[in-house]
Amino acid sequence: MPIVSGDQTILLLTVLIGVVLFGMWSETRRWGKALSGALVILLSSMALSNFGIIPHSADLYGSIASFLVPLAIPMLLLRADLRRVISGSGRMLKAFSVAVIATLGGALVGAWLIDLGQSEAHIVAMLTAGYVGGSVNFVATSEAIQFDNPAQYLAALSADAVGAIVFLLLLFAMPMLAVVRKLMPSRYEGERDYSTELSPDEEALDFTLDGNGNARFSAYGLVLGLFISLLIFAGALWLSEWFGVKNLLIPAITVLALLVANFAKPVVEKVQHEFEVGTVIMYTFFAAIGAGANLSDIIGAAFPILIFVFILVIVHLVILTLLGHLCKLDMAEALVASNACCLGPATAAAMAAGKNWKPLVVPGILVGILGYSIATFIGMGMFWSLI
Repeated sequence: MPIVSGDQTILLLTVLIGVVLFGMWSETRRWGKALSGALVILLSSMALSNFGIIPHSADLYGSIASFLVPLAIPMLLLRADLRRVISGSGRMLKAFSVAVIATLGGALVGAWLIDLGQSEAHIVAMLTAGYVGGSVNFVATSEAIQFDNPAQYLAALSADAVGAIVFLLLLFAMPMLAVVRKLMPSRYEGERDYSTELSPDEEALDFTLDGNGNARFSAYGLVLGLFISLLIFAGALWLSEWFGVKNLLIPAITVLALLVANFAKPVVEKVQHEFEVGTVIMYTFFAAIGAGANLSDIIGAAFPILIFVFILVIVHLVILTLLGHLCKLDMAEALVASNACCLGPATAAAMAAGKNWKPLVVPGILVGILGYSIATFIGMGMFWSLI
């Protein structure tokens, strides 16, 4: 029984926000800058849940994923200029293709090294789909190949959850490795000036300054951004319900946000601080992800599947680095594309925002949505190739 139970919603939210605050504070320290705030948040919340301070599962975690993340996505997209997005997504699409190849290579190596028993083809297929698209593709693939073993299904889900945390930790650690920076140099790292690439409004991440250099906060601009984001969320929710397609929500949010960003610029120009709010929400999402990693679930049936996932993840990152070097990929673009491939558009956007790779937020979401579109078919193809 954790000290803070899942039904103590306000207290649990206080702890999560405290973790986010600690992660943001760590970025003011040398060690925090090296690790990144998002990585500190992941590690901190995972430690709290596995030491029995907060629960591994709670309705609050689901609410953050189902309500706050869709609300944050428009906030991260309101400054998107489609002309720049198209050129940026072209490079990201190349990186995403390499990431998909890396996942397939990791899955095949894992299946060759680890005996997963009679259900091996099913498990490998589901996890492959999950690491090209997301959890929705994991579920869709399990239904498509008619996998009906509840114990192994739960074990695979548990291993997938732990593997996702390990993947995020390794992914955030990649920029700290000299060999990775040497093989895939990045134009987004260091002291690069983005002022020539972004609009003046997008460049102003901090409070707007008045003529005396003092911060001028506009409550109107902040609430306007929140209102627009809620309108987009509500519209996308209506569209997904009207079409009866649950997977339509994030693509619809993305399309509507891009339409507003590009065709309602006079209104968007009055919005302030939406990117910072969206980033804080995504940081809270990372805290919820870390808290959900129950390391005790890996015992028994989940253990060999977990080893398979670890192999998949490690081989994925090795192939990504080597092919990225051969294909002359930018490190930041490769890592965000890898995130979009393995975990989906939400975490890709959060990583790009957390690393201050702002031009990669939109392309990361776009290729992540592409992953949702193709992952189930790739998972089914993997199943048929293994049986």
